[in-house]
This record gives sequence, C-alpha cells and structure tokens, in this order.
Amino acid sequence: MSGVGDASGLGDAVVKQGFYVRPRHRNVLVLWPAILTVAGRRLSLVDHRDRILLDAPAHEVSVRFTRFGLMHLSHGGRRLPLQRQGANWSPNFTTRQVEELKAAGMPVPGLAGGMGGGGGDGLLDAMTALGALGDAADAGAALGSGGPLRRTWAPYLTALGCSVQLGG
Repeated sequence: MSGVGDASGLGDAVVKQGFYVRPRHRNVLVLWPAILTVAGRRLSLVDHRDRILLDAPAHEVSVRFTRFGLMHLSHGGRRLPLQRQGANWSPNFTTRQVEELKAAGMPVPGLAGGMGGGGGDGLLDAMTALGALGDAADAGAALGSGGPLRRTWAPYLTALGCSVQLGG
C-alpha cells in the first residue's frame, strides 16, 4: 500500500483503501465493501450504499488489531471490524467505489490485480484460487502477528493519533 507505512507527511496526505466490513449481528457470510479514507488527520469509512459509517478525527478513533487479521475501528461506542477479503456472498465493489480506488492508485478488492474478494467469476475465480495458495501461506506465517493490516496500518494510525492496540 503506497504511502501507508510512512506517516511523516501527514498534513495533506490522502490515503484510501478498500475493505470489507463485517456485520455485527447478521450473516457473516456476507461482508460489505467500504472505502476507508484518511485525509490529513481524519478517518472516514463509506460503504457501498454511500452511507457514512465513520467520520471522525483520528485522535477520537481507537483501533484494535486481532491475531486473525481484522482491524476494528471504534468511535462513539460503535465498532467496525474491517478485513481485506470478502466472503463467499460478499457483493463486488460498486462502479463508483472502483473508480474512486483506481483514481487514488489503490488496488480494488475482488478485481484482477487487486486483493482477493467475493463476487468473481471465470478467470478471476481461477486467479483468486491460485492467489489463495499464497494467501494461505501468508496467513499461516502471520497468525499471531496480526497479519499485513497490522504491519502496514498500525504505525500509520499511531502517527495520526489513533489509540492503537496490537494483538488479541
């Protein structure tokens, strides 16, 4: 993820990444696509229906990384578990979301050349299946370390002023 590991130029930096949001009390086989935007020292998360799930200054947001690779954002008593891959029945990112991520130079989860996700078919499914072999090896190695989200996002969010908890 370009620019995320280095938080030195936080002033005007805008970082976007596509995630899947895990529903709290619903079917966990369907995760919803959303885009996390960090602009300056403010975080916002907007879902596939253009609903604002989070919009707050970084110092008001607490973040917890699990050993299974989830990133939980908490603000105002609301917890938003995020992960990089969708589930079997997760919808694709919308056309608007795809355009927004591509304009930011970011990979789109579920598209060829992006991160694996739900809702593909044909060649994309074959590529995802091959990529899953590498993902499984990475996941095995990352178990207990919090995975790639923790390694990339924890230092950046800490530098922004978020309260970051590693592990658990």
